[in-house]
Amino acid sequence: MDRNAFLAFALSFLVLSLWMMWEAEHRPPPRRVEPTPSPLAAAPAPPSVVEAPPAATPVQPLRPAAQAQEQRLRVETDLVRAELSSHGAGVTRWELRRYALRPGDGSPAVELSMREGNGEAVLATPLRELGLGDLSRAAFSVRESGPLHVDFVYTDAGITIRKRYLFERDSYAFRLRLEVSNESARGVEPRFDVTWPTETRAGADFSSLSLTALHDGELEQLPVEGFGRAGFGARLFGGGIETERVFASGVEWAGIGTRYFLGVVLPDVPRDTEARFLAEEPGKRARATVSTGVFSIPPGRSVEREFRVYMGPKEPARLAELGAHLERSIDLGWSWVAPITRGFTWLLHALYAVIPNYGLVIIVITILVRLATAPLATKQMRSMKRLGELQPKIRALQEKHRDDRQQQSQEMMKLYRESGVNPLGGCLPMVLQIPVFIALYYALQSSIDLRQAPFVGWIQDLSQPETLFTVPGLELPVRLLPVLMGASMVLQQKLTPTTMDPAQARMLMVMMPIMFTVLFYTFPSGLVLYWFVSNLLAIGQQLLINRGLERARA
Repeated sequence: MDRNAFLAFALSFLVLSLWMMWEAEHRPPPRRVEPTPSPLAAAPAPPSVVEAPPAATPVQPLRPAAQAQEQRLRVETDLVRAELSSHGAGVTRWELRRYALRPGDGSPAVELSMREGNGEAVLATPLRELGLGDLSRAAFSVRESGPLHVDFVYTDAGITIRKRYLFERDSYAFRLRLEVSNESARGVEPRFDVTWPTETRAGADFSSLSLTALHDGELEQLPVEGFGRAGFGARLFGGGIETERVFASGVEWAGIGTRYFLGVVLPDVPRDTEARFLAEEPGKRARATVSTGVFSIPPGRSVEREFRVYMGPKEPARLAELGAHLERSIDLGWSWVAPITRGFTWLLHALYAVIPNYGLVIIVITILVRLATAPLATKQMRSMKRLGELQPKIRALQEKHRDDRQQQSQEMMKLYRESGVNPLGGCLPMVLQIPVFIALYYALQSSIDLRQAPFVGWIQDLSQPETLFTVPGLELPVRLLPVLMGASMVLQQKLTPTTMDPAQARMLMVMMPIMFTVLFYTFPSGLVLYWFVSNLLAIGQQLLINRGLERARA
C-alpha cells in the first residue's frame, strides 16, 4: 500500500508539472498598460447623454462609415460610464464605476468593453441578408436621445434599421430593441444577429477571459487565449483545431465572461436562439454572436426584436434578479462540490459582517473546519502513531514471509486485529479534506467580494497570489506564504508517524513540500493562508496527541 501511495504522489506531481507547463505556454504575453486615466474618467461630468442632435432632427440617408463623421455619445448612470458610437450603433466603452482596475484611490475603473482603434463595437448588427452590405460599421445617425436612451437609425434602398438602447440608472442591465422596416418593393429575410467581439487583455481581471453561453441548461465556456490553437492533447496525440463552435438552439444567453465580470446578450425567445463562437485570431481575438434566426419581412411590414444585455460584476443577487439562470456564470466547481462552495461563500459573508477582514475570516473558517474534523483527525493521528510503533513487527513479518505474499498479508492482518489498529483508519480524514479544500478554493475564486480584499501588510488582494518583492532583472516574484506553507509541511511530516520504508519516507518528505510549494505559488493568497494555518493547527494537534500517548504509556 505504501509503494502505491508513493507512486500516486509521483504521478500527481508529474501531472501537475505538465499542467503548469501547458498553462505557461498558453498564457498570453504580458502587455504594458500605461497608467494614464481613461478618457471618459478624465472628461468633466457631462450630461447623461451628450453630442446628440436635437430630437426633431430629420433622419437622412447615411453615407458609408468610412466617409461619414463618427458621433460618440456618452451615457452615465450611478453604476456605469458608457460610450456609444454611430459607426455600427454599438457600445465602444463600458466602465464599471464602482470597481477599480487596481487597489487604491485614483486607479481607473474596470472597462468591460473597450474598442481599440477602428475596431468593431460591441452589440453591432451585421444584417448582411438585407443586401446593404455588412452594417457592423455602417454610419448610423442619432435620431433621438434622452437621459437614459439613445436611438440610432440607418436608411438605405427603402429599408430602415432602428436600434434603440434603454438604460436603467441603478442597474448594469439594459435593453436593445432592433427593428427592421421594409418600405422597398422587395421582400427581405434578415438574420437578427448581435455580435460581441473581444480580445485578450493584460491584468488579473482578464486572465480568465472566455466566450460563454448557457445552452440547453449547460454552461459552455471557451478561454479566448486557447480558442483556435492546438491544445495540449492535440500536440501530443494529434487531432483537429477547433476554430468555431455553434449552438443551434436553446441559448438563454451568450457573450463573454471573466472570473468576476460578465457581459452577455439575453434574447427574448431562447428556444429559437442560436449562438456562435468564432476564433478570429487564434489565442488573441474571438467573437460571440447571438442570433434569433431568419425572419421574412414583406414590403410594407416591419419586425422588431428585443434583447436584454448585462455588462457588470458577478454579484449573485443582481444575477438572480435578472433571471435566465445568470447566476450559473459563477464558477462554483463540480456539481457535487457546488453545495459546499455555496456554504463556504455564505459563511465568508456572515463572518465578514462581524470581522471586517477577509484574511481573519479565512483563519476563523480554518479553525472551524479543524474543530469539525478534530475527532476524525485525532483518530487518524493515533492510528498512524500505533502503526509506527508496529513497524518493527511488520518488517519482521515481511522478512519472514517474503516468499509467500499471501501468508504475509494474512499474518499482517492478524497483527493489526490483535493490536486494535486499522491500517486504513488514517485515510478518511484525508479524504474528507479534499472536498473541503476544493470547495473553499472555488469560494475564494468566485466570490467577487474577495476581489482586492486586503489582509495585512503586503497582502493586499486575497484573490491573487501575494508578492513580497520582485527580483530585479529576473522579474521573479518572491512570495512568502507558499514558502512558509512548504516549511510547515516539512515540520508536519517529521511529527507524523509513517509506515513507509525509511528511504521512501525521506524522499517523500523532500518531494511533497517542494511539489506543494511550486503548486501553491500561483494560487490565491487566501487559499495559501488557509492551508498554512491548517498545517499549523495539525502540527499542534499532533504534538498534543503524541504527548498524550506518551503519558498513557508511562
